[in-house]
Amino acid sequence: MSASLIHRSQNGPHLTITLDDPKRQNALSRDMVVEFERALDDSRAARLSSLVIKGANHVFSAGADLKSLSDALARSLGPGESDPLQDLNRAGGEFFAKLNAHPAATIAIVDGAAVGGGVGLACCADIVIATPRARFALAETSLGFPPAQIAPYLVARLGERVARRLALTGARLDGREAVAIGLADFYCDTEPELGAQLRTLLNQIARCAPGANAETKRLILSERVGAAYVDEAAASFARALRGPEGREGVSAFLEKRAPRWAERLT
Repeated sequence: MSASLIHRSQNGPHLTITLDDPKRQNALSRDMVVEFERALDDSRAARLSSLVIKGANHVFSAGADLKSLSDALARSLGPGESDPLQDLNRAGGEFFAKLNAHPAATIAIVDGAAVGGGVGLACCADIVIATPRARFALAETSLGFPPAQIAPYLVARLGERVARRLALTGARLDGREAVAIGLADFYCDTEPELGAQLRTLLNQIARCAPGANAETKRLILSERVGAAYVDEAAASFARALRGPEGREGVSAFLEKRAPRWAERLT
């Protein structure tokens, strides 16, 4: 039996989910997403006050599992066969929508790298805490494809102007910079400071009725991403990844070199 890729820890109405896949740096692989969604489904009926999400081994999440994408990209499609790249991306979009709409107050603790979909994971949380090890990177466009499924959550957290700047420059930010632009809400220099900030937030959340909080989130998110967007984004992602830029970007990443378009830079 394979080891679990996430760990759950519950203290009364407070649940913590820890991503723990050191081999893939907590990438949102198909297996990780399946386990994560199961935990979300289980927790919806528990009337939780809060859900804390963090990564083990000082990594938050490397985002998309590029090895799986590369394997899917290498497959030839048969007549009438659905594109596995589109299917993988659609599953990711459905996962982000489910996390974003979770009825509990969600807190993401970013203590390490949050790359691509890892940034999207943080943006789906209600509150984000960053540490000195936090590194946020919107790497998708530098790899030749769009941040398809996470774009709406970037805009919701940052506003269109900042989201466009970050996505179109493949921006990389540390924890302090993330707080300065609103990508994170709190910056904690030390473990004791992080623990104190988390306790304060959990105590504040615990004073609120879980049902009232859930309804508040429902109302705020009433214009949330629908199935039509998830399908459109998945198709866009697959087209880009199967195009020349996407193929070159993934190859360059796996071969640990700069993509051809970046070689023109002086």
